[in-house]
Amino acid sequence: MPSLSQFIDGRRERWLRLEHLLARSEGNGLRRFSVGELDDLGRTYRQVVSDLAIARRDFPDDQLTATLNALASRAHLRLYRAPTGTWRRLGTFLTSGFSRRLCDAGGYVALAAALLFVPALWAYVAALTSEDLRQALVPAQLREVMERGRTWTEIQGPLRPLMATVIFTNNIRVSFVAFAGGVLAGLGTVFVLVTNGVLLGGVMGAAQHYGVGRALGGFVASHGYLELTCIVIAGGAGLILGDALLRPGLLRRRDALTRGGRQAVELVIGTTPVFVLAGLVEGFVSPSGLPDTVKFLLGPLLWLGWVGFIVFCARRVRPGRTLP
Repeated sequence: MPSLSQFIDGRRERWLRLEHLLARSEGNGLRRFSVGELDDLGRTYRQVVSDLAIARRDFPDDQLTATLNALASRAHLRLYRAPTGTWRRLGTFLTSGFSRRLCDAGGYVALAAALLFVPALWAYVAALTSEDLRQALVPAQLREVMERGRTWTEIQGPLRPLMATVIFTNNIRVSFVAFAGGVLAGLGTVFVLVTNGVLLGGVMGAAQHYGVGRALGGFVASHGYLELTCIVIAGGAGLILGDALLRPGLLRRRDALTRGGRQAVELVIGTTPVFVLAGLVEGFVSPSGLPDTVKFLLGPLLWLGWVGFIVFCARRVRPGRTLP
């Protein structure tokens, strides 16, 4: 076994090198390090950890062991800590990370879409063709308004800014409820999607029956494509949580939920800016005096623009590239 002085003399240079690299990383982190410096940092860190193991064995009570332990701990935190959230990081996620997360969750999102739109289609046909089902599916207050040949969608100009805030806040709340329902083994998510689909389809079918379908459709079309897509994505996030609980695989259920929860949360966060846009359109454009033709065109154009942006960003992320 080497003496303490021999041990120090043979390794002092790399300890000082690691100390120097850690000092350089203060403030800006590792962003300004070259590839060679990053490799040097990782290699030197592993060497110091090895030295620490020897020091703990041969010199457990010496101050050197405590010093090496502190140095190795600092390096570990620098190399493995989670990156600090910044606006730049959020922007990177919204322009690339979200697209890949959405592609990875495609099956869950497709199932969520079926849970929303299949009941909506059934309810639309039922409310359009059956008086009994129309009364069962559509709230009485809405039916009374539509029976008079009117809709509840007129919003006075001075109230539009307030209504825009209320609308997109409510829409985000619905998406979070659909997402959070996943912790009930996915049953809460299924319930939210199915009930909202039935209500949506029933109201649209009743509107068509009472002759106000075009007016209501013109109001909904300008924002509805974005809004419903975001709710579907949030529902897909909830199904990811439910699947992690029901099918943890080789992982512990807690670990599976943690892993699935990160992907699910990122999906919901990625829809938030689009929900804000949909709320602004619903508050300002949908109740405006623009021709219905313009509103019917605006919704699909906004939706296609968003989908095109997602596809473009997903293709920009090279296979195997690490996402934020």
